[in-house]
Amino acid sequence: MIIGSLQMNVEKKDKIKNLNTIEKLINQSVDSVDLVVLPELFSTGYFFDSASELMEIAEEIPNGYTTRRLSEIAKNANCHFVGAIAEQDNGHLYITAIVVGPSGYMGKQRKRHLTDHESKVFSCGTSSEVFDINGCKVGIVICFEGWFPESARELMLKGAQIICHSALTCQERTLDIMRIRAIENKVYLILANSISTEYHNNESITFRGDSRVIDYDGNILVNAGQDEKLITVEVNEEHTIHKDLEDCKDLISEIKKHTYY
Repeated sequence: MIIGSLQMNVEKKDKIKNLNTIEKLINQSVDSVDLVVLPELFSTGYFFDSASELMEIAEEIPNGYTTRRLSEIAKNANCHFVGAIAEQDNGHLYITAIVVGPSGYMGKQRKRHLTDHESKVFSCGTSSEVFDINGCKVGIVICFEGWFPESARELMLKGAQIICHSALTCQERTLDIMRIRAIENKVYLILANSISTEYHNNESITFRGDSRVIDYDGNILVNAGQDEKLITVEVNEEHTIHKDLEDCKDLISEIKKHTYY
């Protein structure tokens, strides 16, 4: 399976330009790709001053522009995308990862763990799901959720072989944490970050890039650095089906022996 991370400079509120950037980077790739992860809020940017401002640009799923346009790109490229957008539903706002493929919309997952800034305008999701992509079980964590080991562990126990991390981060610690998530759950992990600069409270904030694919031993297989680009690598997802470690041949059974909370 060929998996990838698309790192981009997200233009604030410019959905058309951002989706065109995704299409351009996909079309420029010399390799076909089965699964591509996009940064958090890849179609709109991150910082908004109020819920009313966000409500004007957030979308219904799957009928909104971003889901429909991304599905079109997926069909033309014969690939799958995972990435988080701003969703509105019955007067509530969510940060929601959408999953689309060559046949169209496949599902969504709302962000459950919100930062203090996000919780001022967004509501929390309530569940996680594992998606079947070309016979591989794929789970999703959205940015800050990666700091909670329970999020990735829950996906692993549901059978996830690959975890997609749709992120916006400035911190190297987040990159370190996600490497640990790959190791402790014996999964491949695809991290997609932005390289954009946004302004909030009279300060400029630049997202650090360094999008990457990490294997189940914590090795960084490919890294985007600070460039706008699609990075890809071929992996054997079957290596992550059996959760055996050097000192424990059945990690899942060992986990299920104990209740920690």
